[in-house]
Amino acid sequence: MRHIGLIFLVVAAILIGVATGLFLGPLTSFIKPVGDIFVMLLQMTTLPYICFSIIHGLGSITPEIAKKLLKKGGLFFVSIWAIGFVCIFIMTFLIPEPVLVTIGKSQEKDLFIQNFLSYVIPQNPIYDFVNNIVPAIAIFSLIVGMAVMHLKVKEPLLGLLERAISAIETILMWLAHMAPIGIFSLIAYAFGTVNFQDLYKLQLYVFAFIGASLFITLVILPILLRSLTSLHYQDIYRNFRKVCLLAFATGVPSIAFPFIIRNMRKLGEKNHLPAEKFHNTSQTIIPLGYSFAQIGNCFVLFFIFFLSFYFRHPFIPSEKFLISLISIPLSFGAAPFPVSAIHFFITQLGFPKQALELFTETFAVTAHFQVLISIAGVFTFIILVLFSYYDLLQVRWKTLLWKLSAAFSSFILLIILAKYTFTFKDNYQNLYMKLRLTDAIFDPVPSIIYTNPDIWKTYSAEHPNPEVTGGPVQVLASILKTGVLRVGYNPYTIPYCYINDESEVVGYDIAYAYQLARDLDCKLELIPISIGSLGDQISSEFFDIGMSALIMDESRLRKMDFSNAYTEEDNILVVPKRNKDQFLDYNKVTHMQGLKIGAPGAYADVAKRHFPLAVIVADDDLALLQEGKIDALLWSSTHAFIWCLNHPEYVIIQYSDILGKKYFAYAIKQGAYQLHFFLNDWLYLKTQQGFEEKQKKYWIDGITPESEKPRWSIIRNVLHWVD
Repeated sequence: MRHIGLIFLVVAAILIGVATGLFLGPLTSFIKPVGDIFVMLLQMTTLPYICFSIIHGLGSITPEIAKKLLKKGGLFFVSIWAIGFVCIFIMTFLIPEPVLVTIGKSQEKDLFIQNFLSYVIPQNPIYDFVNNIVPAIAIFSLIVGMAVMHLKVKEPLLGLLERAISAIETILMWLAHMAPIGIFSLIAYAFGTVNFQDLYKLQLYVFAFIGASLFITLVILPILLRSLTSLHYQDIYRNFRKVCLLAFATGVPSIAFPFIIRNMRKLGEKNHLPAEKFHNTSQTIIPLGYSFAQIGNCFVLFFIFFLSFYFRHPFIPSEKFLISLISIPLSFGAAPFPVSAIHFFITQLGFPKQALELFTETFAVTAHFQVLISIAGVFTFIILVLFSYYDLLQVRWKTLLWKLSAAFSSFILLIILAKYTFTFKDNYQNLYMKLRLTDAIFDPVPSIIYTNPDIWKTYSAEHPNPEVTGGPVQVLASILKTGVLRVGYNPYTIPYCYINDESEVVGYDIAYAYQLARDLDCKLELIPISIGSLGDQISSEFFDIGMSALIMDESRLRKMDFSNAYTEEDNILVVPKRNKDQFLDYNKVTHMQGLKIGAPGAYADVAKRHFPLAVIVADDDLALLQEGKIDALLWSSTHAFIWCLNHPEYVIIQYSDILGKKYFAYAIKQGAYQLHFFLNDWLYLKTQQGFEEKQKKYWIDGITPESEKPRWSIIRNVLHWVD
């Protein structure tokens, strides 16, 4: 098959794959195994080729030649990576400044460093081979290759490696001819399953990524080659097309190997270089370039900076520097490797698990452009190093500096225009206030919602607190007899219970209250809770069950019973942003005189224990903090996080685990054993039935039902041939 024919087939496979994906949507899953097999076959050859080529290449040359290659390649290695990082930091100007919400999340720096070192140090080469850890394998191969270089008798080993490399190159050529089939499968599945809603939410990241990749590939790298070599732009773009097209279409960079090798041979012949010597040096540089010059991989850093804005998780300058530094070795290797790097960063930096799902969604698109930059960067690096080694460089400094300055100036201008032209929203902007009960609960039972918090005063005057006899209390029987479930609620416990922007009482626990009423075949009454009188309200049967993120602790257990805890949260402080510096050091805060800390309900004991010199205000009125009557509020992390999202003038101070945790459960009257047992079993059933997961996704993570519907497709949404 002629190369021009292969290019035609690849383009056709891409177009047909896009059309198939849009037509069938998620039904393209039956095609996915074909693409998986193709990718697996490509990956099968990658690590052996890198290992054998580096060992053979280094083993075939003398130490003097190796030193010369290192000297010639070092400058270009730094230059290639500098281009990637300069573009990333220019693009960060496009990202709005993240809103500060949480301060003081601890990072285990020793563990952080140790984990990333395992990616680049070949402690166990067998493990690295099994787990496809390219940087560690490349470094292992470098060490072995340098050892072979100093052997006196090495020809038998080199001959064996030469044959193995030739066999792998033959396999890669076979796979290249099979590429149209694999490309069709991969593209069809990607366009059939990618979530367009997530892509729309992340349009800032996706479009910036695509724009930067095209800018580097089509502008910056050709400028480098044209200004430093004898190659003309026509030759550069023709070589890029031959080398990069298949890799771009498949998203698998290793398929570019045979085309890089073929083009390097042609360049060697064109410049009349000694065939055997050129073969040995290129045999060393090609796998090294593949392992260490894939600059597209460093764009994981741009995604991390985007997550900083999207999830309101700002970094201080020292954190940015450390993350940028660590991203370099984590970016070595093949294109799938950044998935591991992203997982590492998301886990270590404390981003929500939703962040990894977003990366997976966007990676279906960005992976192809990442590979495009990577292979173009690898090819550019190889050409520059070999031309430098053989003294073929033709450096035109004025042309280089002028063209690079003009290109980057245009790029910066475009970024500035985009920043002030488009409006970008993060994940949390108005998120929770728009959530609706009807999206979480199907056909809610009839309900009466009382909103007057003083209703308790009237009730307590008419119903004196009864004596607790210790006998069984028939609360469950009373609920079933009257057909009414009375639930106590506190509307200041977002996202468990709060009032949305349509003045509806909603939240995670409210959804549970409606579901409990449905399962008991009852109507529902929601009655305001007075946190300071919770024990009296429960014992007086002012309501049957309290369901608003009520804290289960030792003091309350003496006055009421609880269901099994359904979640736990860290204790934190909420403070005005303008005063945040005063609260950064926990030890200093504990010795502050005259400090007023709000600590409603069960938080009072925690505040007294950790801040013995502070004045504790046991009140759940957030207006005290907003009016400056208290200096800080002790609260749980999720409540505080969401409240601060809607009140950006306040921030969370999190002292690791120093302030302990709180456990949320549903409160009932002491002695109501039947209701107690029923609640525990009922909560277990809701977990097993998937109700708990659905409610957490909606109320805690903010994932709306629309984002879980089947992806749009012509066959489903236009032709209506399938449901």
